Amino acid sequence: MANLSNDLEDVQQQLGYWFNNEHLLLQAFTRSSYSAQYGGENNEVLEFIGDRVLDFYVVKIIANTFGFTKSQSEYYDGEALEEFCIVANKNEADFTELKKEIVSNRTLARKIDDLGFAKYLYMGDSDIQNHVEKQEKVKADLFEAILGAIAIDSEWHAKELEEFVYNVLDLEEFFDEVDTEEERPEKFTEELAINTLKELAEHGKCSIPIYELPDQQVYQDGQTWWKCTCTVNSWGIREVGLGKTKKIAKKYAAYLVLCNHYGLKNEYEEE
Repeated sequence: MANLSNDLEDVQQQLGYWFNNEHLLLQAFTRSSYSAQYGGENNEVLEFIGDRVLDFYVVKIIANTFGFTKSQSEYYDGEALEEFCIVANKNEADFTELKKEIVSNRTLARKIDDLGFAKYLYMGDSDIQNHVEKQEKVKADLFEAILGAIAIDSEWHAKELEEFVYNVLDLEEFFDEVDTEEERPEKFTEELAINTLKELAEHGKCSIPIYELPDQQVYQDGQTWWKCTCTVNSWGIREVGLGKTKKIAKKYAAYLVLCNHYGLKNEYEEE
């Protein structure tokens, strides 16, 4: 095993945090088996602190990254809703699972392996004989103890702690897999598009939509269609919808206007 005292500078460089009290860092690497055999404090209280700090900042970062009040979303325009939610296509259970994955023993142990820190553990003879430094739980405990030591040393400096959790655990890698696209509310579907435009106009969010629906069908792409043009002057938008019936053409035209104004994907574009 390597002697941490000889490599304190390198270890702190890897952590991106420099201790005012390096004894805290040494304590974070000290197993109870060592302190029982040789005296001094072990890392269990720091592990306890780090566990709570980790949970708090992972949840905080998730909330800051994916959370919003409904009034901030274009989907809820005009409703002045101030309720807080996390990306509309996810729920609490989804992010509970994400948080569990981030703070899992597997994730924390992998980070200790990446840093090469297990070799610095101060262990008693029994731990050395059993090679506990290879155990996932032991390495996860070490990560939490280091975080606890930073919390105490920094006097609970919020910015230091949040940046450490985000950067050392590389949370951006976890977040890259999260689908943040909001689920399209029912009122923005083709079926309800005409009513939605009407309600927006009634609430003063746009001018009254104007529909032009000629009595003659048009021939396009080898088929005959009913054609409807929907214009919302206050938005400067005019869209043309084609459909097998006049009703469908009108709905589609209104739907295209909503897609245009709110920057929504046209779900039927490829059809």
